This record gives sequence, structure tokens and C-alpha cells, in this order.
Amino acid sequence: MSTFIALSGFLLVGVVIYDAVQTTLSASRSGPMTRFLGRFAWFTALWLYRRFSRHGLLQAVGPWVTVALLTVWVSLVWLGWWLVFSSHEGAVFHPSSGTFANPLERLYFVGYTITTLGYGDFVAGAGKWQVLAVLAAANGFFVLTLSVTYILAVMSAVVQKRQLAISIHALGDTPSAIVRRLEAEGGFVELAEQVDDLKATIISVGQQHLAYPILHYYHQGEPSRALPVALFRLYQALAIVCHGSTSLSPSVRFKLQATLYSLESFRSVLSHDFVRPARDVPKIEAAWLPSTARLDKPREEIRDYLEGLESQRVWQAYLENDGWEWQMSWRER
Repeated sequence: MSTFIALSGFLLVGVVIYDAVQTTLSASRSGPMTRFLGRFAWFTALWLYRRFSRHGLLQAVGPWVTVALLTVWVSLVWLGWWLVFSSHEGAVFHPSSGTFANPLERLYFVGYTITTLGYGDFVAGAGKWQVLAVLAAANGFFVLTLSVTYILAVMSAVVQKRQLAISIHALGDTPSAIVRRLEAEGGFVELAEQVDDLKATIISVGQQHLAYPILHYYHQGEPSRALPVALFRLYQALAIVCHGSTSLSPSVRFKLQATLYSLESFRSVLSHDFVRPARDVPKIEAAWLPSTARLDKPREEIRDYLEGLESQRVWQAYLENDGWEWQMSWRER
């Protein structure tokens, strides 16, 4: 029985280490516990949001999932090492009296050991237990350091995510508005210059979402600060111009298509953990599309082109999974 208890403790500690390393250092996807916790919390809040229409429910998920994740890591490491030090009577004792620690005192001993506080009123038994106490302290320091580093990186990425959303929304409140405001002289030169400046940031934020999938759960309650709405509108605007205007200069078309590529790169990140493509894409009304002399093709043809894009299924799912609607993203509020 004592061997089974010790092995259970080591297994629990190993699972936490794997999840923490996969989540914080892999730069590709979350660990299994993190993924389950995040998806469960988010889609529960999303279900409640769809019933009560309160963005505050979604806004609370990101910070609280982060806190809950770190709490789970530390708690399970604590529990795992408590099981290890509870597997033998002589694993922990009081140096003054020489009496062995009871279960609660072992919990206390493990707690101050993994947090490296080192009070010393209880000590590990001789031999292997002293070595295991050192390993427990190193393990606790490792998990706590990873946690703090992870929080700082996520907070920095959240700020950059919001900055990108605001920068895109400054171009226009709808795809049509972006096209109309930035057609200017010379065939969308202004639009090409503006979006070319955003290209590197879009790629960077996309890679941050890949490295820190928990970013998906940091929701903004205002459309003007919501990244899914901003990226959706920018993608539609660029797709409209690239398909609808046959008179673009080579340099302008190159810049627009390069930015479209960065948006497609971001879209590819979404399919890893957060988004499954929608089955169907809602219809696009011709009235939502811009009417300008710079677009050579009729609205109906542009609409049919947009509705036929396979990527629209992912963009729709991205909007819905963040609590926004397809129609709202096309029209001015």
C-alpha cells in the first residue's frame, strides 16, 4: 500500500510537470489539463452569455482561468508530494521531540518545502527522504517560476492583442467603411500602406495565440476592442478589394495580398484548440458591400466570391466562439 501511495504521488507530480512544460514552453499548444480547464470554463461562460447576453461573463473567464490554472498546478504538486511523504511513517518527523508527523503536519511540511520557505520545525527523515525533500523544493520552485513567467508573457500578449484590435478598428467600423475611407487617389494606395504596417503585428499576435492558447479566453466587451471582430472586418475588406478591383497596381496588390496572407496565417492558428469551422456560412447581403467606382465588379459577383471562400467558415466560428454575430460584424452599430 505504501508503494502504491508513493507511486500515485510521483505520477501526480509528473502529470503537473508535463502540463506546465507543455503549456508554458512548447510554444505550440496547451497541456491536457490546461486545455480542458480553459475550454470547459469558456464554453460554459459562452452558454450563459447566449442566455443572458452579458459580456461580463466572458470578460471574467481569461483572468480567472489563469488564476485557476496556477492554483491547480500548485495544489496538485502539493498533493502529489504529500502522498509521497505520507507513504512511510518515518518520512517526516519533529527534530525536537523526535515524534513522527501526522497527516496534517506532513501537509504543512510539504507546503513550506515546495514554496522554499524552509521553516524547519519539521524535517525529512534520513536517507532518501532528505533527497526527495530537495527534489520537492526544486519542483516547487520550478513550477512557481514557470507560473510567474507565464503570467507576465500572457499579460504582455493581451495588451498587444488589444492594441492591434484598436488599430484595425481605427480604419473603419465595417468592411465597407474600410474600403470607402481608404480608396483615396491612385487605387487603394492608402489602404495598402495602412495594412502593410499592421502585417507584422498580425503575424506576431497569431504566434502568441499559438504559444499561449489561453489568450483566446481574454475577451473584450466592446466591438472596437475585440480582436475577432477587427480581424474579420479587415479580412473581408481586403478580400473585397483584391477580388473586386482589377486595376490595382502591382505594388498595391502585393501589399494587400501579403496582409491577407498574414490573416490566413492567424486563421490557421485558430483551428488548433479554439475554433472548429462552422458547417455553413450565413448569407452576405449585397447592401453590406461597398459601392465605389474603384471596384470594377458588381456587388453580386463580389458577394458570391466571398460566400464561396472556405476560410469564411473559420471566421464565422471565431466570431461566434468569442460571443459576436456575423451580421453585426458587417453592419454599423
